[in-house]
Amino acid sequence: MHIADYFRQIDDGISNCPAIICRQVLFEQRTKYIGFIRGSLTFVDGSELYFKEFVDTEVGITKYKYGYHYQKDKELIFRYDNHPYTAKKDVPTHHKHVSTEGNIIPSSIPNLEDVLREIMFCLP
Repeated sequence: MHIADYFRQIDDGISNCPAIICRQVLFEQRTKYIGFIRGSLTFVDGSELYFKEFVDTEVGITKYKYGYHYQKDKELIFRYDNHPYTAKKDVPTHHKHVSTEGNIIPSSIPNLEDVLREIMFCLP
Protein backbone atom coordinates (compact mmCIF):
# COMPACT_ATOMS: atom_id res chain seq x y z
CA MET A 1 0.00 0.00 0.00
CA HIS A 2 1.30 3.47 -0.81
CA ILE A 3 1.64 5.85 2.10
CA ALA A 4 -0.94 8.19 0.53
CA ASP A 5 -3.52 5.39 0.80
CA TYR A 6 -2.63 4.87 4.46
CA PHE A 7 -2.98 8.62 5.06
CA ARG A 8 -6.48 8.46 3.54
CA GLN A 9 -7.42 5.59 5.86
CA ILE A 10 -6.28 7.60 8.89
CA ASP A 11 -8.12 10.70 7.69
CA ASP A 12 -11.32 8.70 7.04
CA GLY A 13 -11.15 7.15 10.51
CA ILE A 14 -10.89 10.58 12.10
CA SER A 15 -13.69 11.98 9.93
CA ASN A 16 -15.96 9.08 10.90
CA CYS A 17 -15.61 9.62 14.65
CA PRO A 18 -18.65 11.68 15.72
CA ALA A 19 -17.16 12.68 19.10
CA ILE A 20 -14.32 14.74 17.58
CA ILE A 21 -15.04 18.47 17.60
CA CYS A 22 -11.62 19.80 16.57
CA ARG A 23 -8.75 18.28 14.63
CA GLN A 24 -5.26 19.26 13.56
CA VAL A 25 -3.42 16.60 11.57
CA LEU A 26 -0.19 16.80 9.59
CA PHE A 27 0.61 14.14 6.98
CA GLU A 28 4.21 14.15 5.78
CA GLN A 29 5.16 11.82 2.93
CA ARG A 30 8.86 10.91 3.02
CA THR A 31 8.90 8.29 0.23
CA LYS A 32 6.31 6.31 -1.72
CA TYR A 33 5.89 4.01 1.31
CA ILE A 34 7.20 5.92 4.32
CA GLY A 35 5.47 8.75 6.11
CA PHE A 36 5.00 10.63 9.34
CA ILE A 37 1.68 11.60 10.89
CA ARG A 38 1.26 13.98 13.79
CA GLY A 39 -1.97 15.33 15.18
CA SER A 40 -4.24 16.40 17.95
CA LEU A 41 -7.94 15.71 18.32
CA THR A 42 -10.35 17.33 20.75
CA PHE A 43 -13.46 15.46 21.85
CA VAL A 44 -16.92 16.65 22.94
CA ASP A 45 -16.00 16.46 26.65
CA GLY A 46 -12.83 18.54 26.19
CA SER A 47 -10.48 15.55 26.36
CA GLU A 48 -7.61 15.45 23.86
CA LEU A 49 -5.63 12.88 21.93
CA TYR A 50 -2.12 13.73 20.77
CA PHE A 51 -0.68 11.18 18.38
CA LYS A 52 2.23 10.44 16.07
CA GLU A 53 3.18 7.60 13.76
CA PHE A 54 6.32 7.03 11.71
CA VAL A 55 5.17 4.33 9.29
CA ASP A 56 6.38 2.14 6.44
CA THR A 57 3.60 0.61 4.31
CA GLU A 58 5.63 -1.22 1.67
CA VAL A 59 5.06 -4.69 3.17
CA GLY A 60 2.15 -4.53 5.59
CA ILE A 61 2.23 -1.66 8.08
CA THR A 62 5.38 -1.22 10.13
CA LYS A 63 5.30 1.48 12.82
CA TYR A 64 8.88 2.51 13.59
CA LYS A 65 7.65 4.98 16.20
CA TYR A 66 4.22 5.70 17.56
CA GLY A 67 2.50 7.40 20.44
CA TYR A 68 -1.16 7.95 21.31
CA HIS A 69 -1.47 10.19 24.37
CA TYR A 70 -5.02 10.68 25.67
CA GLN A 71 -5.68 13.24 28.41
CA LYS A 72 -8.32 15.40 30.00
CA ASP A 73 -7.60 18.62 31.88
CA LYS A 74 -3.88 17.91 31.31
CA GLU A 75 -4.18 14.65 33.29
CA LEU A 76 -3.06 11.45 31.59
CA ILE A 77 -5.84 8.94 30.97
CA PHE A 78 -3.72 6.56 28.89
CA ARG A 79 -0.83 6.52 26.45
CA TYR A 80 0.34 3.83 24.07
CA ASP A 81 3.90 4.09 22.80
CA ASN A 82 7.01 2.16 21.86
CA HIS A 83 9.52 4.47 23.50
CA PRO A 84 12.50 2.41 24.68
CA TYR A 85 12.96 2.74 28.44
CA THR A 86 16.66 2.00 28.85
CA ALA A 87 16.54 2.72 32.58
CA LYS A 88 13.76 0.16 33.07
CA LYS A 89 14.68 -3.13 31.45
CA ASP A 90 11.37 -4.75 32.43
CA VAL A 91 9.25 -2.38 30.29
CA PRO A 92 8.22 -4.08 27.03
CA THR A 93 8.77 -2.24 23.76
CA HIS A 94 5.04 -1.95 23.09
CA HIS A 95 3.25 -0.75 26.20
CA LYS A 96 0.48 1.35 27.67
CA HIS A 97 0.65 3.92 30.46
CA VAL A 98 -2.59 3.92 32.45
CA SER A 99 -3.58 6.94 34.58
CA THR A 100 -0.03 7.63 35.81
CA GLU A 101 3.39 7.55 34.22
CA GLY A 102 4.52 4.72 36.50
CA ASN A 103 1.60 2.40 35.73
CA ILE A 104 2.89 0.64 32.59
CA ILE A 105 1.45 -2.55 31.13
CA PRO A 106 2.35 -4.56 28.01
CA SER A 107 0.21 -3.95 24.93
CA SER A 108 -0.04 -4.87 21.31
CA ILE A 109 0.68 -2.27 18.63
CA PRO A 110 -2.53 -0.25 18.41
CA ASN A 111 -3.83 1.59 15.40
CA LEU A 112 -5.63 4.91 15.53
CA GLU A 113 -9.01 3.27 14.96
CA ASP A 114 -8.50 1.07 18.06
CA VAL A 115 -7.50 4.09 20.13
CA LEU A 116 -10.54 6.09 18.97
CA ARG A 117 -12.79 3.17 19.86
CA GLU A 118 -11.25 3.02 23.35
CA ILE A 119 -11.74 6.76 23.77
CA MET A 120 -15.42 6.45 22.82
CA PHE A 121 -15.84 4.11 25.83
CA CYS A 122 -14.22 6.73 28.09
CA LEU A 123 -16.56 9.53 27.05
CA PRO A 124 -19.60 10.35 29.19
